[in-house]
Amino acid sequence: MTQTQSLSPTAKLVPSAGQVLKGQYQGAFRSSKGKLKGLRLQAGTTEYTIKLPKYLRPILVRELEPGDFIQVWAYPEDDIWRSVNILPLPEVEIAALKTQNLQPVTPVEPLPRDQAPQPLCIEVCSKGKCHKQGSRQLWSLLQAEVEANPDLGHVSIKATGCLKACKHGPNLRVQPRGKVLNRVTSDHALALLKQKP
Repeated sequence: MTQTQSLSPTAKLVPSAGQVLKGQYQGAFRSSKGKLKGLRLQAGTTEYTIKLPKYLRPILVRELEPGDFIQVWAYPEDDIWRSVNILPLPEVEIAALKTQNLQPVTPVEPLPRDQAPQPLCIEVCSKGKCHKQGSRQLWSLLQAEVEANPDLGHVSIKATGCLKACKHGPNLRVQPRGKVLNRVTSDHALALLKQKP
């Protein structure tokens, strides 16, 4: 849960630039369409959801792992924080944070490549007849299931344009296979989440 009103004791005020939040990287957060948007930071007893500018987002997949200690220059905006910059914490400060009862994050051992789930994107037609035939409800159903199930972190749900099968809607396309499915029901859509790409 994002808290923007009370600041943790590990946050230091930076005049006119927001705050320096120091803590442990918990993982990335994504938009409702599955796009990488920012990070979650545990600073003391508060977890912050922090949106990153596009040029900083590659850091989340290339350089950071859950449990890494970082400092984030950020400022509150509405119900979310926005980052200005991210830097690793010096060892001395990491030791100080560890003594403040900060619960360490246990990194998850990655599965061997042949066992790791492959990325899967389900594209839901959001145009014309598909929309009238319930594609919006299918998108909402799939998105809610992905957000509620941590085992589906490799799945993204995306609204897309016409899939050229308007008479047979609602239509979905499963990537990376590129297969278009017609007249998809709720049960069929949920079954797709259990399939391997």
